[in-house]
Amino acid sequence: RTQALSQLLPPLFELARRRSAEGQNPALENRAALLVLGMAANGIGLGVLLPERQAELAARPIRVTLAGRRDAPQHFLVSATLAAESGVPLADRIGLFKELADSRGGTGFSFNDMAANRAGTRLGALAVGDPTRLQQRLAGVLQEDDLLPDVSDLPEGMNEAEFRRRYGAPGSPAYQQLMDDIEQRLEATPALR
Repeated sequence: RTQALSQLLPPLFELARRRSAEGQNPALENRAALLVLGMAANGIGLGVLLPERQAELAARPIRVTLAGRRDAPQHFLVSATLAAESGVPLADRIGLFKELADSRGGTGFSFNDMAANRAGTRLGALAVGDPTRLQQRLAGVLQEDDLLPDVSDLPEGMNEAEFRRRYGAPGSPAYQQLMDDIEQRLEATPALR
């Protein structure tokens, strides 16, 4: 069944909050929640973690969405998990590399995907940098735009030639202007502050 990420985060982070209150490490609890959600969003059956329940879990797969898209939670959760496990710089580099690779033969470079990557990276940094506060914030009721602002107006689907024509290369003034716009939008996003 299809479920919005904003519906899945609260119960998992409520569980993380309760386990932390019982003495578990809050950053580790947050990392575990992000990893499990990332697996589900990327189509990795949770039976991998719970082999004794593999048949039951396989019969009830979850399709995760964010902002009505199937790819946005994948970008968001992979970046969040990478940031929580290995830091923001690596998560950002991997997200950019993936989009550049997409421009060379995949779905094309997408600033929507870059926004989901950066939103996830911010969440992952909070998951380990201020874990208890993040648990309290995510354990409540969430709306989609609490996690990712509207980015539907951003360019996407650009092949490598189109990306280079419009933006040059990552770090160019045109590219940086669009990334700065994304950062401003994320700065106003409740769960990411």
